[in-house]
Order: sequence, then structure tokens, then C-alpha cells
Amino acid sequence: MLSVGKKLSIETVKGEQIEEKLHSKVFDLTNDHVFIDYPVNQQTGRTHYFIENTKVRVSFVSDHEVVFQFYSEVKRRKWQGMAVLELDYPQKDELMKIQRREYVRVNTNLDIALYPLDEEREPLISCTLDISGGGIAVKAHEINFNEGEELDLMIVLPLEANQYIYLDAIGEVIRYSQMDGSSWKLSIKFNSIDDEKREAIIKFCFDQQLQRRRKLKS
Repeated sequence: MLSVGKKLSIETVKGEQIEEKLHSKVFDLTNDHVFIDYPVNQQTGRTHYFIENTKVRVSFVSDHEVVFQFYSEVKRRKWQGMAVLELDYPQKDELMKIQRREYVRVNTNLDIALYPLDEEREPLISCTLDISGGGIAVKAHEINFNEGEELDLMIVLPLEANQYIYLDAIGEVIRYSQMDGSSWKLSIKFNSIDDEKREAIIKFCFDQQLQRRRKLKS
């Protein structure tokens, strides 16, 4: 499941509240523990130094594009040729599977720009209707592109505290579906996107789902 070099998303949690979002990768593994590089804050880029017994929530994307999550605790700092952190690692059947064969899709309104590869044509500046790790749906007021056409995409993905990241990808037009008399739903799949950018989208979708579940419970 986990392997050396696997990228991890780590959140420090207090009760149900997320305090910090970090990223790291697996340095080494045993049956019961995982050793990770010192995590880096996603917003500041600074290394995060934990105290022992800090509670964390860890998620990763498997080789089969399935998101898994587990809660853990920082046990200690250790030297293995470099400074690493030791975390408890649960049994395989204790991992929480967040998504199965298909990507989780969430309805969301994000700014997006779609650029034809033919630079003489005008881009479409619009907003998303939904997004997943596999593609997006975009609102359009007319049919600008052809099915099967590839486009350069620039998606504005929000982070915390009014910060944003800009993700670029190559997408393929799948279809137009009419929503009403004056607008269309343009469905696009990602043909070429970096793993880190896809993971950022998957993580965004996952966080959106968690937030909506909490609102329903409150």
C-alpha cells in the first residue's frame, strides 16, 4: 500500500479542527510504523517541527488512484542517516478508503481559463460546475470547441486564508450538454496533468466533502 518515496498529505488536528496542512513523503516502513521526512507547510514552504504525541491525519493516493486516510500520532524523532519522524501505521484493514475506482467529484465554482491550442482562437474564461481528479465541467454560453479537441487549462484552486494555487493541465473536450436556453455544460477530461497537481485536486475534493458532512451534522 505505502511504499518508500510515496507522497503524503498530513494535517495536524485538534478535535475535529484542522490546524495545519503539510506535505511529506515516506522515508522507510515497518509493519507498525512509517518514517517520514520532516513535513513542509503547504502555504509557507517552511519545515514543521513536531513535538511527540502530536495527533495527525495522513492521506495518500495509491498506485490505483485510490485515496486512503488514517489517523496517527508522532511517536518520536529518529536519525536514519537523516532526521525523520516515526508515526504509528495502522493495519491494512484499518485504513479508510476515501475513493474507489472513480474520482470523487464535487460541485464547486472555481475560476478557469480554457485556451485552444490554435492560438488565433479566443480563450474561454468561465467557472467550473464540478471538478474531480479525472476532469471538470465548465459553464459555457455557446459551443466554442469541438468534441475530442485538446485545450490548455488554467484552474484557480483555493487554499486557506485567501490563498490560491494555479494549476495547468491539458484537457480533452468530451461533450456539451445543454442546461437551459442560454448555457451549456462543457465536460472535459484531463489528458495530461502532473501527479502533484492531480493530488491537489483530489485533496481539494476530499476536503470539500468533509466540510459538507460536518455542516450536515451541525
